[in-house]
Parts: sequence; C-alpha cells; structure tokens
Amino acid sequence: MQKTKSSESESSQHKLNLLLLLLFLLPLILLPAYGQPLSDRTGMKTTFEVTVDGKKYPLEIVGNFDVKSVDLQGNKLEIEIYSSLSNNLGEMQIPLNVTREPIQFFIDEQEFFPKVLKNDKIHFVTLQFAGNGTHRLVITGAPEPSVQMEEKIVNGQIPYLPIVLAVIAAITVGTILVYRKRKQKSS
Repeated sequence: MQKTKSSESESSQHKLNLLLLLLFLLPLILLPAYGQPLSDRTGMKTTFEVTVDGKKYPLEIVGNFDVKSVDLQGNKLEIEIYSSLSNNLGEMQIPLNVTREPIQFFIDEQEFFPKVLKNDKIHFVTLQFAGNGTHRLVITGAPEPSVQMEEKIVNGQIPYLPIVLAVIAAITVGTILVYRKRKQKSS
C-alpha cells in the first residue's frame, strides 16, 4: 500500500511539472503567432557629432530610415538617408550653433517645409517625406539679404546730371522759403 501512495504522489508531481512547463511555453508560442508586426513609425536613434568652430555638438536623428552619412560644410548640413519604406518619418534635434537662421530644408533638391520647433538650445524638426531608396537631405541657413548699391558709370565717368539737378532743386526750394519769410515780415 505504501508503494501505491508513493507512485501516486510521483505521478501527480510529474503531471504538475508538465502542466507548469506547458504554462510557461504556451505564451512563448502563442503570443508571437498573434502578435502585430512593428509599425512603420518605429524609429532608430542615431547620434552624430558635428564640429563648429572647434566645438562638438550632438546631432540626434530618430527615424524609420537609415542615416548613412552627415557632412557639414560651412552653413550647409547634408544628410544621406536610405529608406526601404515609402512613407518616411523622422525627428531631428539640431543645435542652434550648427546652422544660421532662418533654416531651409531640401530633400533631393526640392525645398520642403517640415514642422520646426525651437527652444534656446535646439531646433526640433519633424520630417515626413515619401519614397524609398537613397535621399539627400540638405539643411542650410537662408542666405542673408544683401544690399546692392549700383553706381552707373558711363564711359568711365560718374553721371553728374542727377547730382546737379538735386542741388538746383534744393537751392530753388531754399530761395522760395526765404522769399516767403521776407514777404511775411514786410506785410
């Protein structure tokens, strides 16, 4: 009789171990089978160091694309992107010292206007563009407006006619004002 109780105890222990093993393995088998694929909006974070005037600044990019290279030449930041998706989404943190304001964005030489937020340290840029393959993102500071002064020189000489006419007009106005004042005093 003792053997039967012992064998029943071992059998129930064996069943309990088997049940625990199945309960442990069941989620590992079923959850991936019914799981959802990762979203196209899932991004990888990439950080590059950009040197401006001898100081290094971090350029952080999070996107559903691969950043192949980053190049800074003067006020022009070029980023080479490779994407295998047709809808691309990314976010960038660009330190204010990297580009001059206002900044412009070009993707494959076409200007586009992403959402840009700014605080006292960075520009936070949300990129959204279409097309898979390799893309070139160029971020540049807008050119400063230049004032151009033209001086027309005819046959190597400065044209004096506009200057002479301005002087004659000023003398005429002055003479008229003096004449009116004298006329008012005499009346």
